[in-house]
Amino acid sequence: MVTKNENLTLKKQLSPELKKCFCPCTSNEKHHSIPAKGNFRLSSKVLPLHYIIALEPDLTNFTFNGSVEINLNLNENTNIITLNSKDLEIHDACIMNNNGTSLNGCIELEPETEMAHISFNGHLGMGQWVLKLNFTGILNDSLKGFYRSCWTDANGNKQVVATTQFESTDARRCFPCFDEPEFKATYKVYLTVDESLIALSNEQIIKNEKIAGTNKKIVEFATTIKMSTYLLAFIVGNFESSDPVFVNGKELRIWANPGKKHLMNFGLKSASHAVAWFEEYYGVPYPGGNKIDFIAIADFAAGAMENLGCITFRETALLVDENTATQGELERVAEVVMHELAHMWFGDLVTMKWWNGLWLNESFATFMENKALSDWRPAWKIWDKFAISRAAASRVDALKSTHPIECPVVKPEEAAELFDVISYEKGCSTLYQIEQFMGEEIFRSGISRYLKKHAYANTQTHDLWDSLEEAAQEAKLNVPIRKIMDNWVFTAGHPVLKVEKAKDMDGFIKISQTEFKYLENKESKTLWSVPVTLSVTSQGKQNISKFVLDAPAQTVFVGENYDYITVNAGGSGFYRVAYASDLLQMLCQDLSRLNVVERFNLVNDTWACVKGKVISAIDYLNMIQLFSNETDPSVWAIILGSLKSLETLLNKGQRQPFAKMVAQLLQPAFNKLGYVAKANETVQTKQLRGSLIGALGTIGASTEVQVKANELFGNWLKDKASIDANILPSLVTILAYNGNHSRYAEFKEIFKSAKNPQDVNRFMYSLTEFQDQELVNKTLESCINGDFRSQDAPYVIQRLLNNEAAMITAWNFIKDNWDKLIKSYPANGVVRMVGGVSALDISNDLLNDVKEFFAKHPVEAGSMALAQAMEQQLINFEARVHHAKPLTSHFAVKV
Repeated sequence: MVTKNENLTLKKQLSPELKKCFCPCTSNEKHHSIPAKGNFRLSSKVLPLHYIIALEPDLTNFTFNGSVEINLNLNENTNIITLNSKDLEIHDACIMNNNGTSLNGCIELEPETEMAHISFNGHLGMGQWVLKLNFTGILNDSLKGFYRSCWTDANGNKQVVATTQFESTDARRCFPCFDEPEFKATYKVYLTVDESLIALSNEQIIKNEKIAGTNKKIVEFATTIKMSTYLLAFIVGNFESSDPVFVNGKELRIWANPGKKHLMNFGLKSASHAVAWFEEYYGVPYPGGNKIDFIAIADFAAGAMENLGCITFRETALLVDENTATQGELERVAEVVMHELAHMWFGDLVTMKWWNGLWLNESFATFMENKALSDWRPAWKIWDKFAISRAAASRVDALKSTHPIECPVVKPEEAAELFDVISYEKGCSTLYQIEQFMGEEIFRSGISRYLKKHAYANTQTHDLWDSLEEAAQEAKLNVPIRKIMDNWVFTAGHPVLKVEKAKDMDGFIKISQTEFKYLENKESKTLWSVPVTLSVTSQGKQNISKFVLDAPAQTVFVGENYDYITVNAGGSGFYRVAYASDLLQMLCQDLSRLNVVERFNLVNDTWACVKGKVISAIDYLNMIQLFSNETDPSVWAIILGSLKSLETLLNKGQRQPFAKMVAQLLQPAFNKLGYVAKANETVQTKQLRGSLIGALGTIGASTEVQVKANELFGNWLKDKASIDANILPSLVTILAYNGNHSRYAEFKEIFKSAKNPQDVNRFMYSLTEFQDQELVNKTLESCINGDFRSQDAPYVIQRLLNNEAAMITAWNFIKDNWDKLIKSYPANGVVRMVGGVSALDISNDLLNDVKEFFAKHPVEAGSMALAQAMEQQLINFEARVHHAKPLTSHFAVKV
């Protein structure tokens, strides 16, 4: 380890005031009054204004030296400064003011709260002071804080990158700081690096000076805007960039490891559109400097991170070959790029006051990514596809262990737990729900007001309601926005609306609401303010009305002679609908009258009722026969997913007739498409073809499709353009699902030699589809021997837990290797991995085994996610017990 006296070149050249200060007391002396311990929040009595940060990473020994000057404003007299620090060795501290007063500090670390208390032998009066600290740290391999990422170049040499991931509370691992969103400040950054390396940070480089007599250079960056610590970033390594493009005066570049420049064009195009579109939509210019860098990092725990002007990504979320990628892979890159750019305004310019308001960042970025992408590629019909994401959120939100969109946060790990489908997808859904209810332009006006009013500041949820209400009042719109949104943001769960004809009242229907839970919840009396959009169609004419249902039930006039009615017309509402049988029959007489999302919701809500044991699996199978001519891949996605779940309820003896039923259901739609893409097909048609082929070759057990998959994959190996890219994932899945040792070896070799991130993932995850136990063990071994990156291995294990043939082996592997896994994998990866236990539903003994294991082995920042996974496991088990016997009897008769 580098000591405090070594390699201080940068500090000496940077500023003569940055000389070292030494504490006058020994480590055993306690002559100062330290604040009460156990509090995880910093005091607002000391406010940071500006940081000067100097870092010198050592990419050989995986350490770094650092110095920081923090301009502070003291709101009251004190002799103690408390700030955040974790995994750093702070060597010394001193503080001075403009009057020449200079005091040395005594440092006491409090690991539990990740705080450093610096006390001084003297009086610190109100006003401005400069705190100076020298420290060293480790470039860790846990993918958080200031960490190292490794990759292998074309010559087989290992390359190291120093990079950062600070959200939510890991800036304190890089430099002592006031590491809470509310403590916004400006930042001046200096990096000392090898002269051959690229150094990037939030702002543009203004000076790049070689240090005489060394192979080092000092890179000086422009001062940032006022922002939170978690948005700061530093990246040092061997990179190459795209050619720059300019959008409204901003220079945009993508950076990646050398050799990947050909994978940058699509991400750059999507970024260019988004920057221009967001500036116009928000009515606010990009808040940073004159450049935005997008950097692909080989080892990255999250999908991407919205560091202002220096956005970091997993390679799969930024780099893609347009010529060989599937539609879904292209959408993934565009969505993530636009999501992170949306944060430049929502999150970076205007930031939540504390982590309980995380949804103000993530829900809005998710909402805005869909808005921007829908504008850029309207043919992709992004809001139709968002129905899948909304359904995923509703599944978690139907658990007793769900949480409100906004909920209290005390400890840092509690903030990490909120990065889930509730904060992202449910939050986005409620925003889309209110936008569609109040009107897009009025909503947009409110958003613009919010950003302009609170620029460079911090907000709480009600600040947003104020702006939306002001916009509504200006437009003379009478909608109870605050009442509706408070209800949805601060209340966990969601309702199901029961729709039936009103008794003894011709021309009226009754709509009643109750909370929807998979497990019975008789005590719930929760009521929502539900924005209802009602469509009544009579003699081919459609009449749409909107109202708020905020009572247990409401009777609504619809007219005496109607063809059918649709509640949640358009499908933007985040609630379920259960129609009485007569109304459902009217609705289903011609499904083509419903739009894609309305059809999706009809299937999804019915399938949820099967999981909740309200509707029989047989009735559900009868209903989906009506969808044999369905043309949308999202609707088919929920159908195919439900069929896969039902298959696992059957004994092997009943699976042949079940497979026959699946094939008969899918065949009409597939026959219209065939294997070969046609000119001018929609992207939805191309995606659907792939989905149907995959299902026919696995749960449909079609030997014809399996043989054809082998033929088409052989063609792909010779010529990547020989098939449409959208069917490749299904071909790979079919061949793996039915594959032998030889096929496994082939796929693993392709994974190792793949030239783009999408093929790396495709063939890595294909290894989780094999059914042979020996191959399952090989894949598990690869999760701990370095074959898979630590960012990916947890997801491999999660998928194995969802493979019926591998689940028990994978579960035993987790138990046997627990200590090694939690030490090797990033914390959020461990959380995702254990989420796979929801599939371990085959016996009550297995439920108890999971419960007992995690009672002794808690998951860091994962208690909520684990509780949800175990509740889903119980739901799956109870559904198995409830449906398996009648389902088995049904298919036994069909034999």
